[in-house]
Amino acid sequence: MHLSFCLASSRLCISLCFSSLEPRTLSLLIACNSVSFPYSLGFFSLYLMTRRNSLAFLPLLALYILVLAHISPTVHPPLTLAHPSPRRSPQQPGDSSLPLDQSNPRQIPFTSHHSHARYPNNAATVLVAGEELPQETLSLRHMLHHGGARYPGLFKRKDFSQGDLQASEQLTGEPLSYRVKVKATRTLKPRDQSYRNQGFRTLDTSIGPESWTRQVIAAPDVRDKETILQLAKINYNSYTEVASPGWYDLEGHWTVNSTFGWEEEGVRGHVFASEDNSTLIIAIKGTSASILGGGGSTSTRDKINDNLLFSCCCAKVDRTWRAVCDCNTDGYRCGQTCIEDSVNSDDIYYNMAMAILWTVEDMYPDANVWLTGHSLGGGLSALLGLTFGVPTVTFEMPGDRLAAQRLHLPMPPAINWDDMPLFHVGHTADPVFQGVCNGPTSACYYSGFAMESKCHTGRTCVYDPVGENSWKVDIRTHRLADSIEGVYKVKETVPECKAEEDCIDCEAWTYE
Repeated sequence: MHLSFCLASSRLCISLCFSSLEPRTLSLLIACNSVSFPYSLGFFSLYLMTRRNSLAFLPLLALYILVLAHISPTVHPPLTLAHPSPRRSPQQPGDSSLPLDQSNPRQIPFTSHHSHARYPNNAATVLVAGEELPQETLSLRHMLHHGGARYPGLFKRKDFSQGDLQASEQLTGEPLSYRVKVKATRTLKPRDQSYRNQGFRTLDTSIGPESWTRQVIAAPDVRDKETILQLAKINYNSYTEVASPGWYDLEGHWTVNSTFGWEEEGVRGHVFASEDNSTLIIAIKGTSASILGGGGSTSTRDKINDNLLFSCCCAKVDRTWRAVCDCNTDGYRCGQTCIEDSVNSDDIYYNMAMAILWTVEDMYPDANVWLTGHSLGGGLSALLGLTFGVPTVTFEMPGDRLAAQRLHLPMPPAINWDDMPLFHVGHTADPVFQGVCNGPTSACYYSGFAMESKCHTGRTCVYDPVGENSWKVDIRTHRLADSIEGVYKVKETVPECKAEEDCIDCEAWTYE
């Protein structure tokens, strides 16, 4: 405040002195003064020196040096923040910088956030598998939507402030902050992620056993009942909209598409973050078909992805079904290369979910990222978790092992499921999770879903309401709300999570 008054007084004094100058000199001084006050003050001092007016020159020169020393650091403050591209390639430039008002995080569409990493990248040297770690409280921070087949270049992000969350909690009665227990666990991480910069992975870039390194990282404690319940609620809330301002286009990284109706297709991920940004959970939205528990506008594309990922051969169940790909050669015979190419196509949700994961990792480069999902969202989360060794907890998802094999993801005996933090929670009354929602008498059949796979990757944590509470196997129990209220809240303990053994998918089919 005092400095501002000093500057204003000095400026007025100089202006009064200007009145006695020649017009040409006065105009030049005014021009310099309009650019920068320190430079005009210095110019005026030099002018007096050339006029040999030493009495006026010395005080003004001292004032010039004092002002320049105090305000020059603030003349051009550093208002740039480098942020990486989510899909950087050798043909693209590297980091770019944009002006940023750091008090307004909504100013630019894509920002790299600093986090105080509680668990460093070389966590294997500081964490011991099995040890309990401090609990984490996470709240909804972002929502990302990747366009589907109709909008392949569309990628949008919506941010949520604390006020948005409070308003939504009051409106819906559902909390949007969640507290989970954390435990150190073993995982396998790719040694070299340079293949990521080449774009989406293909069958030619599959990772072999020699490409993995063992680490110990922080992950959700799946033995804790409250943690399972909180993760289930996170997934339940991923089906609902949260009040917030509009979506940002991720400009500069993706083609912007303003066509109406883009929300009806694609993959959506809800990003929950701890207060210090050290831990993130990405909840991938599940199937939006009303009969499978969700409702929503993306059910058509969801059904196609379900049928490609979880059917034996392009959802060619019988002659009355229209296949989603042309790999069925005759009867129960299927082209192996054809089905692998179909599962790995660009419009499959797996590749879109991968883009969401990469974007979040670029936004929070120092954070520990976890994945979760329900139904189809769980299947996508599991495939990503297996691809990158990311801790993953899914709920009521179909068997994902068939899709993982077709994507050439690492499988035993190359790896041990106990070394991968992949956990799949479900119960015996859910026909989708159990792999029995198929055949002419099933609800999936009449809804157009060919949910034929039953074998899971990682470890399954199976509740038994059929044996313990006489529940019937019913498609309605696949709804996450029913599972939360009737199973996860009621049971006192979480069942042991074990790898499935002697499980075989699609025994009747021949692949050639």
